Formats: sequence, C-alpha cells, structure tokens
Amino acid sequence: MDERIVSTSLVEQIRGILREDIVSLRLPPGTRLAVDSLAERFGVSRTPVRDALNALVEEGLVMLAPRVGYYVVELSVQDVEEIADIREMIELYALRRAMKEMRPSDVTALLEETKALRSLGGDEQRRAFERLDRKCHVEIIRAAGNKRLRDLSARILALIDLMRNLNVRVEEALDEHIAILEAMQKGDATLAQRLLQGHLEGVRRAIVAEMTRMKSPASKEPAANIG
Repeated sequence: MDERIVSTSLVEQIRGILREDIVSLRLPPGTRLAVDSLAERFGVSRTPVRDALNALVEEGLVMLAPRVGYYVVELSVQDVEEIADIREMIELYALRRAMKEMRPSDVTALLEETKALRSLGGDEQRRAFERLDRKCHVEIIRAAGNKRLRDLSARILALIDLMRNLNVRVEEALDEHIAILEAMQKGDATLAQRLLQGHLEGVRRAIVAEMTRMKSPASKEPAANIG
C-alpha cells in the first residue's frame, strides 16, 4: 500500500493515519514511533511527522519520554477506570438534556441504523458498530447543547476511541444500544439513563477483562518498534 502523502495538509493527514493505526490497535500499546522511519513511510520530511506526533501527544494517544522518544500510550486499569468515570458523568447528564432537544426523527434514524447492524456478522459487524457507537455517543453529547460539556468530552474522545477497540462484547453492546434508543424514542428518560449506565458499566468491565487477558503471560508479546 502506497502511503505517501501528496496533499498540502501533511500534518493532519499523518496525524489521522497514525491515530487510526493506534485506536484500531494496528500499532499496539508501547510501540516505539521513530520519526525517521515514519518520515520514510509517508515520503515526507521529519518536521510534519514530529508535528503530527506532538498533536497525538496532546490527544493522549502518544507519549514522549526523554532518551526514549515517542511511543504509543499504554493505558493502565486505573486509567481506564478514571476515563470511564468521567465518560459516565458526561454521558448520563448529556442524555437527559439531549432527550429534550433531539427530534424524534433523529432518534428513530439512529435506532433503525443500529438495528440494521444485526444483519451483519463478524469483523464487518464490529467495524460498523464501532463507527455507529461513536456516532451515537457524540450525537447525544452534541444534542445536549452545552459547549463546555462538548469541549470536556473532546478532551477524552481519543482515549475513548482507543478503549472502544478493547471492548469485545459487540453483540451485547449492540442490543444495549437498541434498548437505550427505544427508551429515548418512548421519551422515558429515567429508563434510558438506567440502561446507559448499565451499558457503560458493561463496557468498563469488558475492557478491564480484555486488558488483563492481554497482559497475561500466555498472550503477552514484546512491544513492536516502528523504526
């Protein structure tokens, strides 16, 4: 695959490609990101690569350590718990606000789009659900109409995207999304919030379990080195 960058927006393109590689786990946690090797991969100079990596540092997806350089963030269980706590506070508040503002047709459209994923299977279903999962949660926060809430959510969005790819319970999460949207469609805010809280707790448990599995001696592999 030719990944040379031809547009003028070098930094954003490189950042976007690397971001997707990280949140999809194609670049595993702990992978070292060598500027020279990435510059060669993209056919650019070191400067836009370094700028893109620094932008990813700001997002929390990449770490920069003295005498080590750049590497993909490795989330701890405590990190996941803290991010999940913040996400739950934001989304439970946003949901009640959003239900007062979202048009019934918008909720119905999300519900039908979500139900359609039941006809898919395997990796195709997983990829489609990951995109729709992000869309649903972002739409609810946007509909709440609170700019500062959106800004706060945006600060942890990249880490939520990374955590989303550690959630292996896709079919269960899909059913939970449908139940939440059906409660929203009926205008039952109390039920919708209870279902959302249960969904987020299930996601949290699944991610912690998957992290524990990945760190077990049977599954752990040495971190890769891009460069």
